[in-house]
Amino acid sequence: MKALGELKKIWKILNEGWIGTIFYCILGLFVALAAHWGLSIMADSDLPIVTVSSTSMVPTLNVGDIALIKGQESYEVGDIIVFDGWEKEPIIHRIVAISDGEKVDRYDNWNQMDDEKILEYGEGKIYITKGDNNPSCDQCVGKSPVKENKIHGKEILTIPYLGCIKILFVRYFIQTPVIGISTSIILLIIYLIYKRW
Repeated sequence: MKALGELKKIWKILNEGWIGTIFYCILGLFVALAAHWGLSIMADSDLPIVTVSSTSMVPTLNVGDIALIKGQESYEVGDIIVFDGWEKEPIIHRIVAISDGEKVDRYDNWNQMDDEKILEYGEGKIYITKGDNNPSCDQCVGKSPVKENKIHGKEILTIPYLGCIKILFVRYFIQTPVIGISTSIILLIIYLIYKRW
């Protein structure tokens, strides 16, 4: 019975004041990491959730949308994939052509590159990609074709605009931390003044 009383005291401490805030921040971080790990296993992808941060896939995907990604054994023309490419962050674009070194499969009569040009990339399976909102395919403007080992997975579900929170956090706390920290300090001062009155 005494142990139960001690647990209640500890629980009360963990739920009040700044200690409670820190406790719930740490708990939230652990829950997020566990969820990411669990989703990675279920989706068979090291990158199961992606936030869209550019307009290259509008109107299919908008800035702030969250795309759920699932790893596949193979990918087909028309699939929207997430892959490592020429940007620091993974890219999410549509497969418009696939070449196995002998023949080329195309998506929906896409014709910005002829077969000979695609086959020049050599043997092995390669993917030609394009953002739905971009005028030209990625390889049409000099980017390397995507190899299978660079693909994290295929988009299977989109949650509209839920990723706006992440985009704002990255923009104001990671890329320009002075703005984020300054805003946080101002909000904290306003909160403390409000609590005093």
